[in-house]
Amino acid sequence: MKRKLLAAILCASMAFASLAGCGSDEAAKTPDAPVSETKTEQTAAPAASEEAAPAAEVSNLEGEIHYAYWQATMTPYLEECKKNFEAANPGVTIVLEETAWGEYWTKLETAASGGAIADVFHLNGPNISKYASAGVAAPIDDLVAASSLDLANYPQGLIDLYTVDGKFYGIPMDYDTIGLWYNKELFDAAGMDYPNENWTWDDVKAAAAALTDPSTGVYGIAAGYADQAGFYNTVPMFGGYIVNDDKTKSGFSLPETRAGIKCWVDLMEAGYSPSQASITENPDYQQFMAGKIAMLFAGDWYAATFVTDDSFKTKCDCTYIPTVNGKRVSVIHGKANCISASTKYPEAAWAWCEYLAGPEANEILGKSGAAIPSHKDYSALYFESFPDYNMGIFADEAQNMSVPYPTSKTAAEWGDLIWNELIEVYSLEKSLDDACDTIAEQMDALLASE
Repeated sequence: MKRKLLAAILCASMAFASLAGCGSDEAAKTPDAPVSETKTEQTAAPAASEEAAPAAEVSNLEGEIHYAYWQATMTPYLEECKKNFEAANPGVTIVLEETAWGEYWTKLETAASGGAIADVFHLNGPNISKYASAGVAAPIDDLVAASSLDLANYPQGLIDLYTVDGKFYGIPMDYDTIGLWYNKELFDAAGMDYPNENWTWDDVKAAAAALTDPSTGVYGIAAGYADQAGFYNTVPMFGGYIVNDDKTKSGFSLPETRAGIKCWVDLMEAGYSPSQASITENPDYQQFMAGKIAMLFAGDWYAATFVTDDSFKTKCDCTYIPTVNGKRVSVIHGKANCISASTKYPEAAWAWCEYLAGPEANEILGKSGAAIPSHKDYSALYFESFPDYNMGIFADEAQNMSVPYPTSKTAAEWGDLIWNELIEVYSLEKSLDDACDTIAEQMDALLASE
């Protein structure tokens, strides 16, 4: 498939490279100006007897930009952005192409293989290396440098996530980090203080034990298999890693990595969590909302689900992930807007991306409640939709305590490998060491094949 993707963009990628490498003549004259602002209509000079009026800049950009994305709740926000962008750029038409998550990646790969991929499209952490290394997504370092965008306004973990082999490929659009959600009603009934920013992993274990009541079917915590909401956070806190920085070796042979997984399995073995089979049948967040789980490691996006249940929305809140040996880490993930290397309209495609990264679009996104804007100046707008929850912790984690979502070119393959091995461990059917030995050997082979 990699050869097919490369073949699909081999010739057409030259079109974008000409823009990314040196820009238009006008852009070269004004290197500090955004590419989308370097072309303006010329107006006639006023007569000598007339007072000169400020000339309105009108975009000369042209093209039909197809924009592929998967999150349906983004559509109202994107429709408003499309309307505003097209008004300012009358020669450009934005075609929104929403596809359900279950079909998005198949459709995107098929389009890339056939040379018909959208001009701008969403990518995520597990797939950025694949599409960047195959030349499907275009590097945008030069475009960002020539624009007014300041990447310091975005969480460093996201910038690192969308940097592949030293080149930057996607402007972060939104983000998510992980917090500790808790059921206040269950803590109150037990006469216990709520979790807070000073909690350690030992505090979590003690609370899970105290809140577990087999007679009522209440468990202290959900500790079933979870990567993004689970061991992707605890592994680095214990000093391990999933994949090393240069993507050449997995961390599953390390005792520190295994410790970051074992801490969850220990909770399962102690009976402080519903079984893996129970969580597979009835997702942990649903059991949390039903009052059967007291603590849940989960992302900021669950706030939108919790507030829709009138009988539950006031019973929960969230706080920081607990520390391990004084260290607090949250894995960060989020979508990015990427540009096709084969787009016929590279300037218009970049202008659309630049608009989506700008103040107006970020304000619209934040107020929509569809996602947290990745730009730090606008993330608070999203949190205002959930005034009863301590949502600011997710922004603090993103800016100050986050690590990138683990990924590489073969992430899809080793992600399946990790799942297949560890799901048996969390089900208490296989030893952690045996599973990690298998993962280490096979994952290292996959990384070597890259």
